[in-house]
Amino acid sequence: MIKLIKSKIGSDIDTLNGVRTGSFNNLDKFAVISIVVLSALLYIPFLGNFFMIDPWENHYSHVAWETLERGSFAKLWYQNSNRFWSKPPLLFWMLMPFYKLHISEFMGRLPIALFSIGTLAGFYILLTRLVSRRASMLATLILMLSPHYFMLSRQIMVDLPFIGLNTIALLCMAIYFVGDIPEEEKIWKIPRKDMYLYLFYFFEGWGFLAKGLLSVVIPGTALFVFMLFTRNFGYAFQWRHLKKHLIGFGVYIAVIAPWMGYMWISEGFEFIKIFIWFHHFKRVAGEIHKPNDLYTLYLRILGYAMFPWSAFIPAAIYHFMSRSRELISNNKKIFLMSMAVGPFFFLSFSGTKFYHYIAPVVPVIAIFLGVYFDKLWTARWELSSKIEAVIAIMLVAAIGRDIGNKYGLWLHIVTFYNERSLDRIPSWLFVIIPVFSAFAITLFSMIFSSFMRKKGFYFLFVLAAGFMTYYFAVCLPVISNAYSLKPHVDAYIKDSPERAPIADYYKWLRKSVGFNLRNDVTFLQADKEKNVLRFFDKPGTQYVILRPNDKKRFESLMKRINKSTEPVFKDSRNQLLKVSGKGKERDFSKSKQYRVDNVPGDIVRSDVIFDEVIKLEGYKIVSGKIFHKEGRTWSKENNTITIDLYFKALADSITKDYDVFLHTEGNQKDKRTKGDENMAMGTYPTTFWKKGDIVRHPIKVRIPGGSKNEYYIPYVGIYQEEYRGNITNRDDVPNDGDNRYELLKIYLDK
Repeated sequence: MIKLIKSKIGSDIDTLNGVRTGSFNNLDKFAVISIVVLSALLYIPFLGNFFMIDPWENHYSHVAWETLERGSFAKLWYQNSNRFWSKPPLLFWMLMPFYKLHISEFMGRLPIALFSIGTLAGFYILLTRLVSRRASMLATLILMLSPHYFMLSRQIMVDLPFIGLNTIALLCMAIYFVGDIPEEEKIWKIPRKDMYLYLFYFFEGWGFLAKGLLSVVIPGTALFVFMLFTRNFGYAFQWRHLKKHLIGFGVYIAVIAPWMGYMWISEGFEFIKIFIWFHHFKRVAGEIHKPNDLYTLYLRILGYAMFPWSAFIPAAIYHFMSRSRELISNNKKIFLMSMAVGPFFFLSFSGTKFYHYIAPVVPVIAIFLGVYFDKLWTARWELSSKIEAVIAIMLVAAIGRDIGNKYGLWLHIVTFYNERSLDRIPSWLFVIIPVFSAFAITLFSMIFSSFMRKKGFYFLFVLAAGFMTYYFAVCLPVISNAYSLKPHVDAYIKDSPERAPIADYYKWLRKSVGFNLRNDVTFLQADKEKNVLRFFDKPGTQYVILRPNDKKRFESLMKRINKSTEPVFKDSRNQLLKVSGKGKERDFSKSKQYRVDNVPGDIVRSDVIFDEVIKLEGYKIVSGKIFHKEGRTWSKENNTITIDLYFKALADSITKDYDVFLHTEGNQKDKRTKGDENMAMGTYPTTFWKKGDIVRHPIKVRIPGGSKNEYYIPYVGIYQEEYRGNITNRDDVPNDGDNRYELLKIYLDK
């Protein structure tokens, strides 16, 4: 690309040297256009030629699709519950317009790829304010062709939007503190330098909406390390800086407050406890994922994450800190180094580690490499440069040996599946050794041939681009097929065109199949045998996805109810079984007291519909000390009220065994009672209901005492396991938006 710029502009490549202090010129504009075009050619093709990599692409796609289906925006939905609180909403807001057009792998990944392209353009533009144009261009190319950034740019995960926003924000902060901007430059009467600080807070505000409090921690650790090394804490505490930080923090709050405020008001303090405490602080404490190599993990991961450029990282860091005075000032070096050191040590000492967590450091290392390559581009190769190249070749060999022993670590750098064997991957996919060889040969030629000094750089970039394209065009379709549950889902759809009931026997798989089956799957836990038997103990055919280790236990359960199993699709990790047979003979004699011919005429009509298969016709208060006055229902404290609910089957076949839940909440929410009951007291499971069946279910509502509540509301609904039946006509019936129907309001007569 640099050669193209040279021919277009008609000047030597050294034109790219020098830090940009003024406005964009033609060279800058063409450089940005070239970055956008090249990254688009690399990132957009083949977006849809491999399955969603389990479980996270499926999981996040599921949230976006279901939120879109519910007509929601601020509240994120997952499996019929608006309690998806593990991640902020930005990724899902990005996905929803594209899924509205069409649901596919390509449409889900397209907004991520477009965002990454925009990030690369912004990365170059801002970096030219800190280092030379040539170093900025080289750093942008290195980032563009780093496997970690490349892969994250093509996957439906929350990380790339955060990385992009955080990187742009950090560069804005760097420009404010150490950039070469004349004080007299102004935008809208605001000093241009101050504007960069406010932009930092603006982008980090959106970074919070991408991945939460990392938008505070990453820049905070970077600034702390910078002040520590410069022994100048005035950057944070001097009034001339502090007042600007306060204005900037106001910008940050203005970005996050609408969503955070709405969620806090609508969901209460429980949202804060789960979203902030559990998914932030407990992750740092290592309560979610804690690998064995706790403090060395990311050093090893960076070798794969930035191959082939990782071979130059030691030389680049050494050169950046000790030998680059002619290219970059001391304060700039310290600040840019702090942008890597602070976050790296925080992430390394954090208890929870996933392999992609180190990704925010990758753009900063790309800057070090860009400055280093800038020096090598025109400078005479001294003995030290040749030694550094030899060390790079040795590192290539070491990384190659490591990958050869455990190649999954590289092939799935952005998931934790990389610790598993790739038993279904053909050997012809692994062209990594020839690539290593070509890289090493190129370096050798650059050392010993003056002709190859610059030509070698061109070849290295072409080699990296070709390898990344090969990986996504050829390798990932095969790899994702080996890891994804999509083949199991496809086999189920092919084997059962009528979509017979299907269950997931291992709860974790729900994140992988929920989106593919659009919630048409029942999630069972292997240790809850009663629920497993309830699902399969009926005539006809059902399907189940389970792990091989669970097959023996599962088949023994099926024998107890006279059911047989037949394999439909399997691999080394999961398999799809068809379950058939009459099942155990059921005695429904005890259900007579709950099965009625007609709905009583004196019920209070509700007409709420769950999942389009069950209708709550209404309810009737049958016992309890209550009275009616002034159009209200009144009750004393410590009172128990019995209410009969009347359900009606709307479908010929109901695939889920629903139970009934009751939540009684006061207006002050300081007292709450709840209870779960088997439908019809377990005498007549919903999977045996026929269309038109009417079932009476009694519930007891307890009004607690000793509270400050003015009234209580009994909420009812139906559920199976963690799945809550969706109120499909919620606009026509009173409900709380969380698939709970509001029966009535009971005022306290104290």
